[in-house]
Amino acid sequence: MATIWTWTGNELRDELGGLIAQVRSDVIHTNGERLLIESTPGTMVFRARATSSDGRVFTVHQRGMTVGRLVAQCGSAAYDLPRLSLWRKERMIYGAQGPMARIRPLISGKVQVVGEQYAEELPDLDAVFLSWACVLVDSPVRRPKF
Repeated sequence: MATIWTWTGNELRDELGGLIAQVRSDVIHTNGERLLIESTPGTMVFRARATSSDGRVFTVHQRGMTVGRLVAQCGSAAYDLPRLSLWRKERMIYGAQGPMARIRPLISGKVQVVGEQYAEELPDLDAVFLSWACVLVDSPVRRPKF
């Protein structure tokens, strides 16, 4: 994954404005791949699931009573997505190697995805799915326009 990506509404763009992914009718379109998204956003439980066109399954759900810590499985890769503070919705994506990306919801409604120490180890498709799940649960604009 690149250094900084930004979700604006239902579009994910890189630093130069190039389109990385877009969401239409609960389907993420990215780099010729399609992920069908199912999510249950709510006050008591959050979970999201996606299936790729080749059958791979991606899941994310809350660990515990709050959405303070999310856990994810993207194919065979496991990720932990804890909030970094009780007072902010910023999260870190941790993989087996360590910190991979930071997810920063902004007051404007945009959500930044910033590469961390092991960003190169995070597959783009995983980064797109995980960051969209964070948009769904943490963005000030709860349901982005499709």
